[in-house]
Amino acid sequence: MTRTRTAARATLRPLDPTRIGVLLSSINVVILSLMALAQWAAWGGWHTAARLAAWASAGEALGVAGVNLAYGLLIVGATFSLRPMRWPARALYPFIAAVALVASLPRVGALHAIYSTPSGWVFLVAEWVSGFAAGFLAVGAGVLTAQFVIRARDEEIRRLHAQQRAARAVEDLQTEELRVRRMVSDQLHGTLQYQLVTVTAGLDGLAARLAAGDPTTSAELRDLTERLEEIREQEVRSLSHAVFPSGVDLGTARAVEQLLHRLPPQIATSLDVGPGYRRLAGDGNPLPLAERLVVVYAVEEGVTNALKHGRATTVHVAIDARQAGDTWVLDVDVDDDGTGVPDPQPAHHGLVRHAGRIESRGGTLDLGPGPLGGARLHLTLPFDPDKDRALGQAG
Repeated sequence: MTRTRTAARATLRPLDPTRIGVLLSSINVVILSLMALAQWAAWGGWHTAARLAAWASAGEALGVAGVNLAYGLLIVGATFSLRPMRWPARALYPFIAAVALVASLPRVGALHAIYSTPSGWVFLVAEWVSGFAAGFLAVGAGVLTAQFVIRARDEEIRRLHAQQRAARAVEDLQTEELRVRRMVSDQLHGTLQYQLVTVTAGLDGLAARLAAGDPTTSAELRDLTERLEEIREQEVRSLSHAVFPSGVDLGTARAVEQLLHRLPPQIATSLDVGPGYRRLAGDGNPLPLAERLVVVYAVEEGVTNALKHGRATTVHVAIDARQAGDTWVLDVDVDDDGTGVPDPQPAHHGLVRHAGRIESRGGTLDLGPGPLGGARLHLTLPFDPDKDRALGQAG
């Protein structure tokens, strides 16, 4: 969780609330200094200074502006140097008020030393109070803005953290789904088939012993034996493949190759593996197991649609991988010479479920006209070649 929050904070680093608060407070100080300068000129300070010398007006104007600017920046520095944005309001704003109240005293003293400013007690008290109020408002507004930025950033971090937890939960569910699929497939392919083979052998032996005495019973037993063998060979194997496609442990290309080999011999099939995928496959299975299943099931659905709806006699599958920035993308084309798709932009029908799985992983699934005269199913799927290796699950 700490690593997640750290990564999220690193992503949001450009929104530094302290810098934003200092910047806004400094802008407020500059504006208030200019307003104080304008007020000084309006009260006759400019003309009073001009009676001393021609240059005195400009010099004392700079003095008034400089005193107010230094006063404001002093409050800004004293406040933000302690980074009090996460302090409770009952401590934060009295602190700013105290800093402004104390810093306003030397400000009044500095203004009193300037010849053109009034020197009466009423003026000094008024300047002390107004300076305190101006400094408090200028810095308080900056601190309040910084607090809003912090709250927005914290809320964004919580949102990102929730998204990451949801993504991890989905990934855990998918991992559990793969585990259950593999377990069920192993049970079907191993234990259930073994039990069926054992029963078949027992019935076969019983039929042999009955052959001499009761030929009719023996024939019925042999029919049952053949039926059990048919169930084991076709139904159990088919169900096992549906749960966990054969060859998927060996890689995407091998699983698709075995899928094509199971088609009837009158269907011409071909598989083209591109150089990008071959280069990655040299280091093992480049596609993580979960992504492999997504691709194999989508290709299987595309081939089924080509034969069932398009009455195709030729199926060609092309697989390649390319690098896109920091990630890799798998490209798969399933082309056929069937009747094609009647609508230029057809709905995916049975492919909707597969499209949802692919799009949830950042990929795409498109169905349209193909170069063989039939349809083309094109899918892209981003993947991390090191994901399974990092998890110690290289298949």
